[in-house]
Amino acid sequence: MALGSAMDALKKMNLYLATRPTSFSSLASGIEWHTRSRTLRNSSSARVSVPSLLAQTPITDAALQSSQPWIWRTDLSATELYWENWFTGLSKKFLKAKGGKLLILAGTDRLDKELMIGQMQGKYQLQVFPDAGHFIQEDQPAKTAMVVVDFYRRNDSSALVLPPKLGHISTKKI
Repeated sequence: MALGSAMDALKKMNLYLATRPTSFSSLASGIEWHTRSRTLRNSSSARVSVPSLLAQTPITDAALQSSQPWIWRTDLSATELYWENWFTGLSKKFLKAKGGKLLILAGTDRLDKELMIGQMQGKYQLQVFPDAGHFIQEDQPAKTAMVVVDFYRRNDSSALVLPPKLGHISTKKI
């Protein structure tokens, strides 16, 4: 997520957390909620990813265990103190990083001013997947993999053959 949209999203994060379910009656219902709410748009991916987001409630009473046994593994509200610091200066750090850079987004509306200028200056490759949601690599796994592999191949300097540096050329006397 680019800095501009990340900072905007933080304003709504508590509302989002308050409206999402606190528990699920089964793992299948947790997976179904993710796809129905379009948190994840790829049902195959949701079946793989969602189980690691949830944990079974440790209930010793067998009668209660069937009611609401699946809860979120991570309490995101407990990390609220750190939310803003995660994103402050992120675009600047990204643009200053050495090496090739690839930014994959679901829409260009997520670019802040620094990223927009950097993209116009050719400081990184931008790939937009408008049909993807927040979890691009899960919503569009094949396209994401193809873009990352192509980016790697274009930026892999290990196969690059360069002429020797002038200082390393031996001068033979004739």
